[in-house]
Parts: sequence; structure tokens; C-alpha cells
Amino acid sequence: MGTVAQGILRKLIQAGMYIAFRPKITYMNPEVMNSKEPIIFICNHMSHNDGALIASVLHKKKPYFLIAKDWYDKKQFGVFLKTYGSVPVDREGMDTSWYDACRKLVEAGNSILIFPEGKTSKSEMNEFQPGFAVLAEKTGAKVVECAHIGEYHAFFGERKRILIGDAYQLECPKEIRKSIYAKQVAAEARTRISEMKQQLWAEKRNN
Repeated sequence: MGTVAQGILRKLIQAGMYIAFRPKITYMNPEVMNSKEPIIFICNHMSHNDGALIASVLHKKKPYFLIAKDWYDKKQFGVFLKTYGSVPVDREGMDTSWYDACRKLVEAGNSILIFPEGKTSKSEMNEFQPGFAVLAEKTGAKVVECAHIGEYHAFFGERKRILIGDAYQLECPKEIRKSIYAKQVAAEARTRISEMKQQLWAEKRNN
């Protein structure tokens, strides 16, 4: 599929996501979307729809998103996932190919969307895996935290609510091992995204 056709299909998918799920989006700093530098977006993971929806909301940055390889390899989703821009991750083994693929994408100027939980959660989030922090520290790309709440009700019912945070840079202190630093960053990011979710729930109750 050519670049033009890919661009058209991607816009159609984005439009479909907006029409179906009507996301209500709040930005802590709208300028993060105008940055010309690549960004590593991280977000809580509630559903298999998250990749397409959150990537659609972040469409200005056209992020590639990580997807489980068993979904990536399904024929009925293959064209969609490849066109939209995704990186497969093998959840069954010690897969590091996703990291190499993402590093090359970031170094080429592309943004990445990662769900650090690795699997979906409905209430309390799973622990965050530190891969995003390793990638950000290695490439120098800034990190932007995102949170979303609400069920996926197509066309009717509650709207998805999404909060996009501000950008920050990672730099491992010389006295700390990078692996330990990455785990600390992941734990702190999980706490902040949990607080962002609470903020969204409070806003929903007050509206």
C-alpha cells in the first residue's frame, strides 16, 4: 500500500474512532502536540481498542503503538495494524525486538505510544514495565503521560475521557544503575497516571 493510500486510510480510521467513541480530551499543556521532536507517550491500558483510539487522539504526532504479536498476526487485523503504524511485541518470551524497532523509529523522528502495563486492567493498574524509560533515556526523547477512563460505548452512552500530560526528559544520575533508574521512573509514572485517572473521575462526577 502506497504512502498516500496509507495516509487516507489512517485518517478514515481516526475519524471513525472520534465518531464512535467521542473522546473528551484535556491537555495539561497543549503545546506538547506542536513539538517537532519525537515523543514517547505512555498510557494506562483498559482495552484492545486503546491503541487505535489513543493514537487517533494523538494524531498530530502520528505515533506508532505497541501491540501484542498474537493480535498483530491475526489476518483480520493485519492491514489495519500495519497501516496505522504498530510494533509487535511477543508476550510469551523475552522479546527485545520491539525495543530495537522503537529505537530506530524514534531516532528517525517518529513518536511512540506504549502501554507499560503490558496487559489490560479494569480498576487498579498493573505494575509498569520499565522499557519505555530505558527507551526514553537512551534516545533522549521526552515522555508524555496519558490517562483515560470510561467504557467503550460506540455512538451512544458515556464518552471516553482522556487526559494528556506535559512532557519531561529523563536523565539517569551517574550514581544510579540505569536498570534501577528505569524501574524507579516506571513506578513514579504509574503513580502519576493513577492520580490523573482520579482527576478524570472527579471531573466526570462534577459535570
